[in-house]
Amino acid sequence: MPGACSGVAMIALEEAGLDYEDRVINIFAGEQRSASYLSVNPKGKVPALRFDGCLITEGAGILIFIDEQYPEARLLPSGNAAQKAQYRSDLIWCSNTLHPLARSIMMPDRIAPGAPESARAVAIEQLRDILASSSGRFPEWWNGRDWSITDAYVAWCLGLAVLGGFDLASFPEVQSYLERAGRRESARRARSRERAALADAGIQLPPGFSL
Repeated sequence: MPGACSGVAMIALEEAGLDYEDRVINIFAGEQRSASYLSVNPKGKVPALRFDGCLITEGAGILIFIDEQYPEARLLPSGNAAQKAQYRSDLIWCSNTLHPLARSIMMPDRIAPGAPESARAVAIEQLRDILASSSGRFPEWWNGRDWSITDAYVAWCLGLAVLGGFDLASFPEVQSYLERAGRRESARRARSRERAALADAGIQLPPGFSL
């Protein structure tokens, strides 16, 4: 779905220099719950990746899989077993912590229909704490001097929060980080494919969403 976290997987594919086919699932029209898509991914979520007859689901799992299949793309830094586990755990943290917070800020009514503003306020406070404690990561990249696919996931999550009204005025280094992440060539190519897919499918993004 253009604009969704599936774009991070597309950035990984672009970084690896792979030929791939993207197929749009309009989550705003409920296509992720359609019989045709459930036959692909019974979890009813995007993204899903078919590779050599196998199905890989969950964003972090897809990113780890592509990194393992194409280590020459250097989606994650190299290292010993413990270091690799830490790099992968950061992707899982994005999926389990940062991503839900961003969704709670952007779409609080879907997270807590009975108390959306309360859910949004809690998420904003938690995200502010995370950014304050992670400030040393943003002057360069998440894992240091070199970009990794974790940066694409972190940037997507934070970008969603900003679309939801999260104020970066107190975090200028984060704003700069997001701009640098967006300028990366793989991110530009992925966005171009997403925009083309939107046009081809005739999908209008809801108010507040943009690419």
